Amino acid sequence: MSKAAIPIIGYTEQFSAAPGETLSFHVSSQSTSNYTAQLVHVISCDPNPEGPGVIEHALDSPINGTYPSRVQEVNLGSYIEVKKTKALDELGNFTIVATIYPTTPEQGLQGVVSRYDSAQQAGYALAIDHTGAVACFGPHRLSTGKALVSHRWYRIWMSYSIDKSTLSVGQMPLQVRNDADDQGTSHLNNISTSRGQGTLLIAAIHNTSAEHHFNGKIESPILIGEALSNPLTDQKNDHLIFHFDFSRDIGTPNAVDIGPHALHGEVINLPTRGVMSSQWDGSAFNWAERPAHYAAIHFHEDDLYDCDWRTDFTIKIPDNFRSGVYGVRLKTLEGDEDMIPFFVTAPIGAPQSRIAVLIPTFTYTVYANIARGNTNDQWHQTVREWDAWPWNADDHPEYGLSTYNVHSDGSGIAYSSRRRPIITMRSATVCYPGVPGSGLRHFAADAHLWYWLEQLSYSFDVITDDDLHRHGARAINSYDVIMTTTHPEYHTRETLDALSAYTDGGGRFMYLGGNGFYWKVAVSDAWPDAIEIRRGEGGIRAWASEPGEYYNAFDGTYGGLWRRNGRPPQQLAGVGFTSQGEHRGKGYQRTPASYEPQHQWIFEGIDDECVGDFGLSGGGAAGFELDRADARLGTPNNAVVLASSQGDSDHFVLVPEDILTNLLSWNGEKFEQLIRADIVYFPTRNNGAVFSVGSITFCGSLPVNNCDNNISRLVKNVLDGFLKPSIP
Repeated sequence: MSKAAIPIIGYTEQFSAAPGETLSFHVSSQSTSNYTAQLVHVISCDPNPEGPGVIEHALDSPINGTYPSRVQEVNLGSYIEVKKTKALDELGNFTIVATIYPTTPEQGLQGVVSRYDSAQQAGYALAIDHTGAVACFGPHRLSTGKALVSHRWYRIWMSYSIDKSTLSVGQMPLQVRNDADDQGTSHLNNISTSRGQGTLLIAAIHNTSAEHHFNGKIESPILIGEALSNPLTDQKNDHLIFHFDFSRDIGTPNAVDIGPHALHGEVINLPTRGVMSSQWDGSAFNWAERPAHYAAIHFHEDDLYDCDWRTDFTIKIPDNFRSGVYGVRLKTLEGDEDMIPFFVTAPIGAPQSRIAVLIPTFTYTVYANIARGNTNDQWHQTVREWDAWPWNADDHPEYGLSTYNVHSDGSGIAYSSRRRPIITMRSATVCYPGVPGSGLRHFAADAHLWYWLEQLSYSFDVITDDDLHRHGARAINSYDVIMTTTHPEYHTRETLDALSAYTDGGGRFMYLGGNGFYWKVAVSDAWPDAIEIRRGEGGIRAWASEPGEYYNAFDGTYGGLWRRNGRPPQQLAGVGFTSQGEHRGKGYQRTPASYEPQHQWIFEGIDDECVGDFGLSGGGAAGFELDRADARLGTPNNAVVLASSQGDSDHFVLVPEDILTNLLSWNGEKFEQLIRADIVYFPTRNNGAVFSVGSITFCGSLPVNNCDNNISRLVKNVLDGFLKPSIP
């Protein structure tokens, strides 16, 4: 259950803008007075007293000022809304039939098909009642009295005869079994019901807003203008009013009615499409091949796509604005704060610097509002002592959770959207209490890199995954060096193609993270600012896609790991994900190759045999999630492993895709040999090069000792070498 509301929180739908473009900001404030907004340049996000601290530089901007507080509501739950319903106004006799796959029938009232105002008890609704049975609601309520069994297919119906003043309701499992008494009908005589008015809802019931959301799949809702005596077989097309075919326009918000009145609806809050329907028999796994086998939508009471908050203020990025990381800091008179981050990119083809940092906005979105389940006393103590960001998704699921969580019905969350507050993407966000270092992830941890660049006086631009997807290699071809942050895990084909074209064309690429380029995601113009992930066939994952649901609804392509799509990370970066452990790290041991003359420039000024045995992320540069070189997976033959760190076998595990049996790994090496992080270097065509470190915690070592340490020197050597016309 959610705790008290976050006092002030906001979002911007788009994470980035270039000069001349505009961002809008949406804020909900519980304060009884106004709040202030201040534009800031974000330099550091680490609240740890042993680190650089939270550093933000206030900037002059037209948005700086005072704004009225107002509470903006969040309406969770997916459904279909049909607004043009004139064809329903003259109903007399009618029958509603639907095929459903309930996932929480015991949970209480859930609408299936309704034109019903629950406050006025007017209209009609085919629903699941508080006993878990199929029922109809209206002036009279009628239930089958037979509880549905979760995760089974049923045909359900309600039928009303105005001529005979009779009402009936029924349910029939598509596969009759002996383990449940779950089929039945019920009837009422000498009654009347109303036609209802206004909007028709599928998977919800209307009150002041859509509520009583259905959990589960709905297939082929049909309304026939006749009171059918046998709705299971006697569906007369000449009396058809509507018939929704959810196998149409699967990648869109369209709910297509193939009936004579074309009562098309809008799908709200991004339920899961491209899912198995009652006809699925395993003969096709791609919904595009047999759409009729995927003619269902999986609705959830906790789906959320768009909060649809009113805009409080906008900012147009000035033409002379520097590319970088920025935020709007919000404050109330009561002392509550929020900071909404965003990124300013340089115009495509007109870089402001020679270096660009690739901001993993797809990964930020996929992880948005992850509830980690570790909000314990130690976390609260750390937050108090460090004055860190005090809110977390464990306590506040009301803004929708991440794709690393599951819905209330246990199914995996396959979509994430930016059109909502992302409380995990803030400065001073502590994710792991009680670990060595600061326990940061993603945005806050990535700031270790841009803080280091600022401290060492490197000029740099930022480019986002969104820019890379939209513009391809054009977004980065003008830069001499592209650097990643700690965890660029999620990518589209377009982003990988752009990076591959960049390195093949002579670009210099520094992959300074771990578990990168691992999962394939999809985005869609039909659902702006949202992202889709299917977690099929292996991989370190929080849930598994159903066997027939590995293909993305957004673009119809096979999802899952890039390795399963023929593009292991090693092909691009020389290393790829191999092992995950606790949020702890240690140092790398240099290999003999690191002492060879041709690699001396990389280790100039470094006499240590072990580098990175310290850090603000896990206490060491090699930790948490590790990447290895592997020629069979695409590591180039000219790649050189300069240093390696063996993971602790007591808490590191090998990725599932590398395990064939309890004794045999995919490539035949011993499990413990595969649990390692490799620092790899290799030249590419056209005087390009790639340098990869294979660890999420690596960048956390950069700020240590005011950036005077061997990891800092290592990265500086490589970056300086990559900025030269010819690499040493």
